[in-house]
Amino acid sequence: MTFGNPWMLLGALGALIPLLVHLFDRRRPRPHPFGPLAFVMRSQKRTASRLKLKRLLLYALRTLILLAIPIALARPELTRDAAAAQVVKGPAATAIVLDASLSMRWSDGTPLFERARDEARDALKDLLPEEPATVLVCTQSPAAPPPPGFDRGRLRSLVDEAKATHGTADLSRCLDMAARALEENPMPAKRLVLVSDMTAAAFRLEAPPPTVKGPTGAPVKPEVVLRDAAEGHEVLNNRAIVDLKVEPALQAGPRTFQFTFTVRNFSAEPVKDLEAAVRVGESTLAKGFVDIPPGGTTQKTLTVRFPQGGTVLGQVTLAPDALVEDDRRSFVLPVPRALKALVVNGSPHATRYRDEAFFVDAALTAPGSPVEVATRDAEVGLREDFSAYDLVLLLNVPAPSADEAQKLAAFVENGGGLFISMGDRVNPDAYNQRLGPVLPRPLRLVRTSAERDDPDADTQSARLAQVSVEHVLFSPFTGQAEEGLVGARFYKYMLLEADSPGAGGASQVLATYEDGAPAVAVARKGKGRVALLTSTVDRDWSDFSIRTSFLPLMQRFAAYLTGSLDEREEVRVRVGESATLRPEGAQKVSSVRAPDGAEVTVKEQPEGALVAGPVTEPGVYSVLGADGKVQPDLSFAAVLDPSESDLGRVPTDTLTAYFGEETVKASTGDADKPTVPLWTWLILAACLAFFLEGTLLRK
Repeated sequence: MTFGNPWMLLGALGALIPLLVHLFDRRRPRPHPFGPLAFVMRSQKRTASRLKLKRLLLYALRTLILLAIPIALARPELTRDAAAAQVVKGPAATAIVLDASLSMRWSDGTPLFERARDEARDALKDLLPEEPATVLVCTQSPAAPPPPGFDRGRLRSLVDEAKATHGTADLSRCLDMAARALEENPMPAKRLVLVSDMTAAAFRLEAPPPTVKGPTGAPVKPEVVLRDAAEGHEVLNNRAIVDLKVEPALQAGPRTFQFTFTVRNFSAEPVKDLEAAVRVGESTLAKGFVDIPPGGTTQKTLTVRFPQGGTVLGQVTLAPDALVEDDRRSFVLPVPRALKALVVNGSPHATRYRDEAFFVDAALTAPGSPVEVATRDAEVGLREDFSAYDLVLLLNVPAPSADEAQKLAAFVENGGGLFISMGDRVNPDAYNQRLGPVLPRPLRLVRTSAERDDPDADTQSARLAQVSVEHVLFSPFTGQAEEGLVGARFYKYMLLEADSPGAGGASQVLATYEDGAPAVAVARKGKGRVALLTSTVDRDWSDFSIRTSFLPLMQRFAAYLTGSLDEREEVRVRVGESATLRPEGAQKVSSVRAPDGAEVTVKEQPEGALVAGPVTEPGVYSVLGADGKVQPDLSFAAVLDPSESDLGRVPTDTLTAYFGEETVKASTGDADKPTVPLWTWLILAACLAFFLEGTLLRK
């Protein structure tokens, strides 16, 4: 205990006065026996104990009065142990840190951030006139606060204008920044006021607590005041979409996609029949329900078939809860348009199943296929306008003329897809001479592994030995689905030369026979792609066309050669990060617009890429071209950081131990208000004793 006016303690000696009066006032009478008074004496003995108690109470009250008044005038103050010497008493320079992270948007009717702003206003109101202050709004990228000052109006404006963000907040970093600002004020006492929901994701408790330079220059802990914006809520229940994966579902039809989103329950209560949906605009395309155990995670897959191609902007959603921002996640999905394919039949036949194009046509026109097929014989097909098609298939076609070959090469260079299969009408030398620039590899000669009519053909025929299932073309053919590939028998196939040094693009062999000879080779030529199957697509050289894998593989050939199976480099960006855009060809970007219409900062990079951001809210960001129109293929979606959806709170005892028990002044919104000093209670005690003394004297 310390005293503001210790010399006033001398007045406490006055407490000896009642004792001295009592000692000097004691009388010792001589006893004189008198018979008639014996009865009276016996009556006085019965009341003697009561009178003695009354006198003792009077002496005690008078002593209390004479002790309390001088001690109160000495202004006593209770202090902690030696460890508390770090906190300097008296007026303190104050920094108020206001948490503006996504979790502060949690609402039970009143958003936590509104409560936090009220707490920050109260903290400003409770400051003494001589206490300077500053305010730091803690966001994902906080600005350094100004030095503490006395402009209360400006500080209140900062609090009033603050808004909860959609990003994370590092409160440990913000408290350290606030401590640095306090060091710029010469006042010896320093105070940090933290206004937050105290979620664990916002603290780095493994880092040292904030310190400031003390009067001697040594680091000391400032006084810390904790104002809990979520006071009264032991748990902030929440559930959120933490991941989303969109994949083509060609088995379900053209332009069909599977939406697999991961949902996590951050509360201690199970969730039953939670609605999950895929939406585009105001339309609900698919809907389902999920159950999530307490603290658990589950996945929900919804399948959606889009009526037409193009870039689709939408979102997956959950039934809203107290934090609605993480109950939805936006997506930008390029849906392939219908494909137009020209099938050039090099060996037509009157019998349908013996026609060269029979099995290919059946595969490409099967229910659910996105391909529109036009079949022509070689003479007519090679004279077609290839620019009207996305894909050209040459099935056992004799080598085209020089002009026709030039048209095919230009078609591929401009982004068209070309599929070539072999047969007895394919002359290797003529193909190399006319179509050499577009072939993945030069043709060599035909190898016969077995005659089709040979009784031992089944055992002597070639089979596929290695298939690159990691490539997008063959990725579905794993497990039991692989049997349809490796079980096919190939009686004849075309051998290929090694890559030509002058070829415009290296080839890639995706499947080989048992002898190592290529079965499927692909290559990029200009903007287009070429695929070469070294056997036939009818039953002349193999039985592959009647295998279960033939139909899906031909559909994947069509999708791959036209770019529909591309593993597009999806722009993945979280709130607070920047998005890298890569315009292609003549694409020009004039601006990027946020979901609320605000313009986003765009910086051009040396290699031609553009960096937009950092983005500040979740949703779809629109990219505008030089003509001011939206370029859907460059649009991207920003998502929330899943860590902010975990609203688990740090216990007050843990924070008190972290900051230091000797420095934490309060842990509630009202506890940091000025307390009644001890000397006031002493004055009240003296007044009460004076009143009781008078009461006893009147009796």
